[in-house]
Amino acid sequence: MATISNANLAITHSHSKNTARCVVTCRINFTTYEVNQMKEGLRFRVDCKLWGEDLGQGNWLDPDDYIYTYGSKYLPDASPTNPESLTFDVTVGESLVNEDTFTDEIYGQITLTNLYTLVKVKVKTNVVTHSF
Repeated sequence: MATISNANLAITHSHSKNTARCVVTCRINFTTYEVNQMKEGLRFRVDCKLWGEDLGQGNWLDPDDYIYTYGSKYLPDASPTNPESLTFDVTVGESLVNEDTFTDEIYGQITLTNLYTLVKVKVKTNVVTHSF
């Protein structure tokens, strides 16, 4: 199965504009078999969401806070390569990433889905700690 590597989140905060630019980058690494199958029509979808870290997704006591979903990307794209480098980029109002009372802990979650088998691989980025 394909893997996700080098998952990274960078946030640039503009106090004057009250915005936060959230950029998630990663590399998708395909197996030789998948590369051959993509030539025959196999496709993958890559989804990315931003979360505010608390006690974990699905935790009933203090679950992670959902923040934002980027638009999906589909592979192979117009210029297929292996590995494939992807960037998810959005500028949001700082109130969206201000998910805790004092210090905020934000991370990205990238999900790669094989659209034939529906097998998914999920990876969490680094956590960015900042007071928005």
